Amino acid sequence: MNGTISDRVPERSWSWRDVDLEDLGPVAGGVLGALLITLGLSALFGGDHGYGGTSVDVMAIIAVIGMMPCGAGFILSMLHPKVGLPSAAVGVLLGLGIFVTFAGHCLNDTWTAPPDRPTGIRAVGTWTSGDLVVRARPDRVVAYRGTTGEVAWSWTPPAEDSVCAMSRETGGGVGLIGHGAHDRPCAAVVALDLATGAARWTAPVDAPARTGDGAAAGSLAIAGDRAVVQDGAGWRALALADGSTAWRSAPDAGCAPLHVAGGPGTVVTVAQCDHRSPVLGSLSAADGSERLHAALPLANGLRTVAVLSTAPLTVWADETGERGTHAVLSFDPSGRIRSTIPVSGDAYDLDVLLGGTSGPGRFTARPLYGAVIEDDLLIVPGEKPGDVTIGGKNHNTRRATGRLVAYSLADGGERWTSGLDDQVTGLAVDGAGVWAMTRSTVTRVDAATGHQDAQFPVHDTESDYPADLSVVGPNRFTVLAEDGTAAEPPARGLH
Repeated sequence: MNGTISDRVPERSWSWRDVDLEDLGPVAGGVLGALLITLGLSALFGGDHGYGGTSVDVMAIIAVIGMMPCGAGFILSMLHPKVGLPSAAVGVLLGLGIFVTFAGHCLNDTWTAPPDRPTGIRAVGTWTSGDLVVRARPDRVVAYRGTTGEVAWSWTPPAEDSVCAMSRETGGGVGLIGHGAHDRPCAAVVALDLATGAARWTAPVDAPARTGDGAAAGSLAIAGDRAVVQDGAGWRALALADGSTAWRSAPDAGCAPLHVAGGPGTVVTVAQCDHRSPVLGSLSAADGSERLHAALPLANGLRTVAVLSTAPLTVWADETGERGTHAVLSFDPSGRIRSTIPVSGDAYDLDVLLGGTSGPGRFTARPLYGAVIEDDLLIVPGEKPGDVTIGGKNHNTRRATGRLVAYSLADGGERWTSGLDDQVTGLAVDGAGVWAMTRSTVTRVDAATGHQDAQFPVHDTESDYPADLSVVGPNRFTVLAEDGTAAEPPARGLH
């Protein structure tokens, strides 16, 4: 042997003290190049792993610009692997640290339902019940589990009937569905058990004539333990438990039922009348006794009417005449108008019905309203001319802005405005806050102040048209679209 173990000189591991001055170029190139490459790749693929926001775009731009002068240095570092590889490892760690620190959380599709078929089908309404989201088409009603997308149940109208009415409200684990044959009245009402999809009871109604398979809103309601239906020349209340008749109510002579809505213990009705103003009524859900009877200030008839809230009583009225009332009206318990909030004012046009009164994205049996009532405030998307501009030779550039506006229902005054990145396509109430969805973000706005306390970019998917947004868990949402036949799925989960 040439020597003992103790005579051998131990090999020393590499350290930064071994770097000579001529190695500074490869070291700098390795650190900066790997840092910028990591930033760029993180910006490119981070959305798939829950990262997003404007800072990601900024980091991507920095990475692209930075690699121009640093690219040569990085190549040089790879030609000197003894110092280049450790330098690149440091750059990777720095790049990941910067990205994770400054990139925000974003939402990804966790599940999507298969496209609707046939391609001409459109949803007519939606509900949310517990962990289920329910989407009704003319030919079937489907319930999805909000967190997984699993189909919990489906229900199909009998024979060749189509779904032509839905209650706006649900109660006691039940939702009301109206159905009828083509070109026939919507003459049957089913109380669907929302947990199982089973029909608890079915009742015939004397419904008005309809054309084709179209649906109509405002003919069914749930108020406490009562189901209320438009029936003949008035309204009929049924026990929600078994469908037995509890009471009937008729409008004034010369008036016909037009709309019904329900709240806890209260039924609100609107009747259209000959040669005089429509009549707003409030009834006890228990026995049908009248609590309020007031004429709506509409001399030229109604084009659209909707009860946005039963407490406080708030009605959206859109009169037929151009110079008539087009406003949200708030009433006190005696029927006196507290405030009138025009839907087209000096500052904003209010998108009470998401998508507009004739725009795309309307759920005909249960319309998708853009107005919510929270703590005596009307919170609604407000639009200005020029909020959306489309340019380019092929209309391939788009710039947009949007906002939520809050008005006091006590006096009609504006309380706050909260700016958004685009037009609102969906709204959901969550405790003391309102979630607003645009084409590419979901933002939570405090209902009392308008302060934005959370915002999540939505990765790799857009809601171009109004859709039903629901909150199904912490930072978990579902989106139900009216048209699920094209690029946007009929139902999807976000997290």
